[in-house]
Amino acid sequence: MREDCIPSVASPGGMDSGEQGQCAEDVTPPRPGPGQRELPVATEGPIRPHASDRVEAVREAARNRFSLASHKVNYVLPASYNEALSEQAGPRGQAYRDLEVQFQLSVQVPVWGGFLGESSFVSLAYTNRSFWQAYSSSGPFREVSHEPEVIVTWLSDWKLLGVRCVASQVGASHQSNGRGDEFSRGWNRVYANFMFERGDFFLNFQPWYRLPEPGYGNPDIEFYLGHFQLHGGYRAGSHSASFVVRNNLRSENRGSVELRWSFPIGGRLNGFVRYFNGYGETLVDYSRMQESLGVGIELARGL
Repeated sequence: MREDCIPSVASPGGMDSGEQGQCAEDVTPPRPGPGQRELPVATEGPIRPHASDRVEAVREAARNRFSLASHKVNYVLPASYNEALSEQAGPRGQAYRDLEVQFQLSVQVPVWGGFLGESSFVSLAYTNRSFWQAYSSSGPFREVSHEPEVIVTWLSDWKLLGVRCVASQVGASHQSNGRGDEFSRGWNRVYANFMFERGDFFLNFQPWYRLPEPGYGNPDIEFYLGHFQLHGGYRAGSHSASFVVRNNLRSENRGSVELRWSFPIGGRLNGFVRYFNGYGETLVDYSRMQESLGVGIELARGL
């Protein structure tokens, strides 16, 4: 007899002999009778407390060695318009064009499962955000930021006010633009992230604390980039609409709002529209108010 098969138990009314020895997964459990309670169905695997499609890719990557998962949203915007760019000059005095290419590539790889319990794992992540003056004569990259992270994730299944927390995270992040002199920007943070879902709606709450570091020319960066990020929205199939809000929670208020819309355009491609208004779109100009609108393609959705 196969190890994953069990013999059937005859019912009081008898059973056909062809049903004997049927595999357990092929048997439909009987419905409970009056006054009886339905038994819970067991799930397979150590980290499946809730079947959230947002964490499924990370869950699968944690099980498969050398697998990558999307971290933040991956996109390419061939047309990103920012009127304020025409009023700025680059490091060598060249004028910027108000139309450029913008893209973000962000991945994570789980490297250690069961770190603190069966539903936990440690990941390494990396995010690249690039602003490319592709339509100017020399085509320079106006700004490139790099953000490596170490993240500990716990998959969960608890509720708060009827909303399910599907995962909790703590992490450490270093973000910088890799430039020198007066154009150098960077900061280090530790953060927590709580991921909630209810049906097709989701909400991520991510507070952080900036770690002091010498050598960077941006001691007030958290005043403009805030102390937390709220990311929420709606996902149904290939359609998604979401927002990202940052704020410093001070009387002299600074922050930003970002709106995203993803929609199918044929095959496996999704169109992507991104609107940004506020501070911190780029590290080099974190203290400058910016407004931009970009249209392009979503490559992979993040958490």
